[in-house]
Amino acid sequence: MIRAFAPASTANLGPGFDAAGVALDLWNEVVVEDGAFAVEVEGEGADEVARDRSHLALRAFALFAPVEDRRFSFRNRIPLERGLGSSAAAIALGLVAGAAAAGCTASPDELLAAGVRLEGHADNLAAALNGGVCLSWNRNGAPHGVRVADSMPAAAVLVVPSERTRTDDSRDALPASVSHEDAVVTAGAAALLGAAVARGDADLLRAAFADRLHEPYRLASAPLRGLAERPPERALGVTLSGSGPSLVVWVAPADVADVAAELTASHPDTTVLPLEVAERGAHVA
Repeated sequence: MIRAFAPASTANLGPGFDAAGVALDLWNEVVVEDGAFAVEVEGEGADEVARDRSHLALRAFALFAPVEDRRFSFRNRIPLERGLGSSAAAIALGLVAGAAAAGCTASPDELLAAGVRLEGHADNLAAALNGGVCLSWNRNGAPHGVRVADSMPAAAVLVVPSERTRTDDSRDALPASVSHEDAVVTAGAAALLGAAVARGDADLLRAAFADRLHEPYRLASAPLRGLAERPPERALGVTLSGSGPSLVVWVAPADVADVAAELTASHPDTTVLPLEVAERGAHVA
């Protein structure tokens, strides 16, 4: 029997578009056993996800080991299409479980290279595989990811609406080009983001939340646009989680409980989740 776990993630962190990601302490899991082929799913998306070989985790598993004569039992805790890396978690689950089934010791970068063919973008997948705070990039057609810190200089409070967003649809809202001014502002903010994470500096992090590449366009039709424009008084900043529609409200650790209660009261139709940074990436227990 193989039991594997993979965390949720939030990507971009404002100006770190398609490059920065943080693993979150919310986990999907799968148990793989020998037996007649079957796929069982409980939890989030149980009545939606595929129960055959087209399941995203099985496609990732099959990159290392055959799925025939195996029974897959999934327990999903990550909401679908909310910008929390549910697809990346599914792929990460399949990769680490498949490698284990094949008796293969693969590095996170080797798993990333295999899985990015299914994910398309490496930011969420790098975080799901490595845990912590990650940066990803592509050079000469090869994806790379590195864990740069164990935690963020602020705590994350997720606000998850019932509405969904498909990543492809969200990307369609982005312009083909931006002004030189917007590019300069975002480049500076991305540098501040890296410095804030490296130094563990909450004040620098507050200054880093100044994206002009993707958030203004995605937030224009987002259900929580009002929260992004008028965050809680004690928030250090608000970022769109991936392509949305969920938002991350970044706060000082001491303010998590109060801000979460405030958001629960002011946004009763959402799910408010204070989540710590996941210390580990996808793994077999």
